[in-house]
Amino acid sequence: MRPKVLLLDEPLSALDKKLREEMQVELRTLQKAVGITFVLVTHDQYEALAMSDRIAVMFGGKIAQVATPKEIYQHPLTRQVADFLGGMNFMKAKITSESADQSLRRDHPLRQCHHRQAQGIYTSNGHATIGIRPERLRVLWDEAKADCEVTGHVVDRHYFGEITHLIVDVPGLEKPLSVSETNNFGADDIPVGAPIRLAYDPDALVAMAD
Repeated sequence: MRPKVLLLDEPLSALDKKLREEMQVELRTLQKAVGITFVLVTHDQYEALAMSDRIAVMFGGKIAQVATPKEIYQHPLTRQVADFLGGMNFMKAKITSESADQSLRRDHPLRQCHHRQAQGIYTSNGHATIGIRPERLRVLWDEAKADCEVTGHVVDRHYFGEITHLIVDVPGLEKPLSVSETNNFGADDIPVGAPIRLAYDPDALVAMAD
């Protein structure tokens, strides 16, 4: 049998985590060997990111966005897509200027650094939803400085072996920021209640539709 398309409907959902990850590699190897298109249906966003050349995110039977894994993860068009594919910090911002290349400046606690909004998203009312992934926020240690940084204090923390998730309250933000930091830098030693400084790159911020 040489089908043009092979449909895989959640084939790995019943497997434990380690075996599922091994089978993801096997399926990718098989797809490259036989050279036909695999259409994989999954509710596991990390499985979709790891296995796909292109991802279609669907809600209510309608496609919300189609893109490469990197593009759809780093530049989601809507808050719903961003929230489905991994963790994301969301915040409201007032746009203070907008240029032809869609570079924005904002009046917001995360300073006024330029950042790029999602393609095709326009802010006619002067407001936008800004998102930044937890891993794109990094802890500034000792006297380290960054062009874009923000201060707050740790209100909670969760240890996951190789990384620690820090929950950081920043004055002026509606919700605390979620921060993912690798433990080889000592994030697992930061106590609850400690003051903290966070740095981020302007290109880590994206404006998107609600």
